[in-house]
Amino acid sequence: PSSSIGHRFTRREARYRRTAPSRAAAQNSSKGSSPDQEESPSVQRNLLYEEVLYTILHRAGKTEVNHVSSADELYRYVKKAFSMEQGEHDAILQRVQELEPPILCLKATVKEAKGILGKDVSGYSDPYCLLGIESKVEDQSHNSSLQQDRRRQKAVVRNTIPEDQTHRTHIKTQTLNPVWNETFILEVE
Repeated sequence: PSSSIGHRFTRREARYRRTAPSRAAAQNSSKGSSPDQEESPSVQRNLLYEEVLYTILHRAGKTEVNHVSSADELYRYVKKAFSMEQGEHDAILQRVQELEPPILCLKATVKEAKGILGKDVSGYSDPYCLLGIESKVEDQSHNSSLQQDRRRQKAVVRNTIPEDQTHRTHIKTQTLNPVWNETFILEVE
């Protein structure tokens, strides 16, 4: 378990960090300009358009009631907003679809707990907190759903999430009101 997490790059950020200098150099050399000059507005426009299409393609979560939920409708809207020709749009969309999807992360901070049960002989506990994201598995069996309900009632994460996907805070000794203030980044599958 780790209590300090460094910055992670998404797959897309990592790809651009690896390829951006070579792409920019290739574009500049084809124009006969030096690498220090800025990219042309049309190149910037196409990169921005690519980012917008990538975002639409890999949307996460549920849209609001009054918001557009159809990807096709969003594609039509941005194509019009960017004044893209259909062929240009199709070529950029094809490139975007070939990119790796992003790694989705949840940043969670465990602040504190109050009034937990004393489990030691002294009347206190040595509490810690386990965090993880449980995969939603559809199981038709009624018996297994009862077992899952019992686990949830006990508020136990152990054995429901693989150990390599579980994060743990530091142990706070001899307290019923632990304060952790520890932040974790959990990957969402």
